[in-house]
Amino acid sequence: MKLKRALLAAALLTMSGLANAELSFMTSSTTSRSEIFNIAGFSNLAVGTAVDLGALVTNHSGVATFTYLGQESGYTDSLNLPASGLSLFESNPVGTSIISVVNSTGPLNFRFVELISPTNASANNGGIWGPNTSIGLIGRNMSVLGNTYQYVLGYNDSAGSATLGDWDDFVIGVNFTTQVPEPEVYGMMVAGLGLLGWVGRRRKQQAAA
Repeated sequence: MKLKRALLAAALLTMSGLANAELSFMTSSTTSRSEIFNIAGFSNLAVGTAVDLGALVTNHSGVATFTYLGQESGYTDSLNLPASGLSLFESNPVGTSIISVVNSTGPLNFRFVELISPTNASANNGGIWGPNTSIGLIGRNMSVLGNTYQYVLGYNDSAGSATLGDWDDFVIGVNFTTQVPEPEVYGMMVAGLGLLGWVGRRRKQQAAA
């Protein structure tokens, strides 16, 4: 009986480890909006409402999907994935998505870039922010234009300070899913469940004898 419980616990822990992958927003500071958020599909983001500034981080490998949700900017901004060279631009239709395969933990590897300005500023997720730029958290598990995103982020491209603005200069939704478990993990789970069945049958035979 003890062996059966131990094997069951091991199987549950294995499955739990695969299911509990997490994407979270690491807050570096908090400020409030000094300008009106002007993108369709959003509400309750008035001047004076709080904004967490920081970075998206993950504790597991997986696949991140970045979806363009709109912009309101006097500059030309974009989102760039340095590892693959894929980008989202203001010229893309709202709802356009790109994906990134994530093989390490920590901050996701993306950056917002202000393409046309004297400073050509950028804000790297989990890294350096250019002068007067920042990455702000718009919402968690947020529904926008009929779709739900684990995190919605906004880029502040230049408002005189990294802590001033509306964070609607380039807005994205981010969803994260884990990769399919490796074949050897499935093998371990199947072997464990098979052993559980064998132990059960053995106990029944002993009880009938």
